[in-house]
Amino acid sequence: MRRKLGFASVGIMLLASVTVAQAPAQAGTAAPNGSATVAEGRATINGRPSTDADTAAAVGDAYWTPERMRAARPAPLPDGVDAPDGEAADRPGRVGAPRDVAEPAAPRSPAAAGLRVAASGTSRTTQAVNASPGVGRVFFTHHNEDFFCSGATINNPQANLVSTAGHCVHPGDGGSVWYDNWAYAPEFTDGVAVHGLWFAKEFTSVEGWVDYGFLWWDFAFVTMHPRNGKRLVHVTGGQGLSVNQSKKLSVLLLGYPGKPPYDGESQYYDQGTTKAAGAQRIKLKDCPLNEGASGGPFLRAWDNDLRFGFVNSVMSYTFSGNMYGPYFDDDVLDIYNVAKNKQ
Repeated sequence: MRRKLGFASVGIMLLASVTVAQAPAQAGTAAPNGSATVAEGRATINGRPSTDADTAAAVGDAYWTPERMRAARPAPLPDGVDAPDGEAADRPGRVGAPRDVAEPAAPRSPAAAGLRVAASGTSRTTQAVNASPGVGRVFFTHHNEDFFCSGATINNPQANLVSTAGHCVHPGDGGSVWYDNWAYAPEFTDGVAVHGLWFAKEFTSVEGWVDYGFLWWDFAFVTMHPRNGKRLVHVTGGQGLSVNQSKKLSVLLLGYPGKPPYDGESQYYDQGTTKAAGAQRIKLKDCPLNEGASGGPFLRAWDNDLRFGFVNSVMSYTFSGNMYGPYFDDDVLDIYNVAKNKQ
């Protein structure tokens, strides 16, 4: 059966892992000094620090023309295996009581109130899933090439945060270069940034990804500039955020896969029950979503009328047809707590 996420038709395809431009480091031993240490970076546009919202919008809009957005390639997924050596030693996990540390919030803007249908990525469900204004397509530049990933707004105190994969903000090679021209297009639909482009101000990730490329640390939060004096979450609404939940959980995945049979032009979804993977990862079996969906949320407690839920992981990589993501526990909460109050 073919159905589209909003307005495009898709088929079913199970994909194995693919090669990323910079392969993750091998995890033979625990990282020195602790992988859980926060890693932060200032965003840039055309290689210059992105410090002023109006300048970021003007320069960013000029860079990300409709033609350039269409030409951007889906970011490669990192290579992965089911249980790499050293994972438990590097990230034994800090699992406290299950907590919802941010609640979903509907948009304040009437422009985000209309419903769009997300396209099915699998035939195992028949429910129509509404596309979320709190999920979007991410654009960035690396080595003079333009790529795209996925992300989700988080209803943080400053109403300005996006969650995504670590490999959608930094190559994970131990270098200091964060991706350039980082932009977020919430509810990107039929190739159109229906709520405009929003531009990154600061990245917050973890040394386990930035310095070592360990897949169990493949997550990040991005602080976004306001646009026209408005904050992102006030315009689009925001997802909640959960930590320490069961690794066996019913979830909805939303993102922008861009390899055939997908086109990355609108949101696509998959649904199912996660399972534990390795020491501190989860996986959704038989998930057809592919490159470009990276960074899109695993959403628990999805409300199909509100069109929001709780981010409980982010899409990281595929292996043997399964979609993997880092487990969100108190290690992730620590990084969120650093990011959530950034202006």
